[in-house]
Amino acid sequence: MRGMLLLLYLFCFSALYAQKNKPVANTEAPEVLTYLSSWGPVKSGNVTAAQIAAIAPAAVFVKDNKGQGYVVQSFRINYKFRSSYKDDETEQLKYRDDLRVGDFSQSSQLPQVWAESIKDNVKAGDSILINKILFRNQSGKLQLAPDIRIAVK
Repeated sequence: MRGMLLLLYLFCFSALYAQKNKPVANTEAPEVLTYLSSWGPVKSGNVTAAQIAAIAPAAVFVKDNKGQGYVVQSFRINYKFRSSYKDDETEQLKYRDDLRVGDFSQSSQLPQVWAESIKDNVKAGDSILINKILFRNQSGKLQLAPDIRIAVK
């Protein structure tokens, strides 16, 4: 019986000693990378038609909060604009919203045809959404970047 009590005492003592000498865990949270997408110098927001025309051929790119740039693998552009047509029955000029969507892979830039079309036709009231922006992060894995939402003023 005495032997059992001695073993129990040694077990409890060693458990308490082990917990006291445990290394202190690092309580600081690791710094989380945040990403920001841009089309040329434009991130998101209200932009003039002249600015859009100037950046149409620019690349879409991603940067993290440490300033590290990443190569964009693919992206989608949604270009919404107002167009007009002549109604055959009433012969009146009418308006409608149109949407052009394009998916581009293995490139961070719009093809020349798209860039020229936007450059020639962009006007106040249009909107541009660049989404599904894929890039390779620091560990080499594909990751989605934040969308770019532009309202043309």
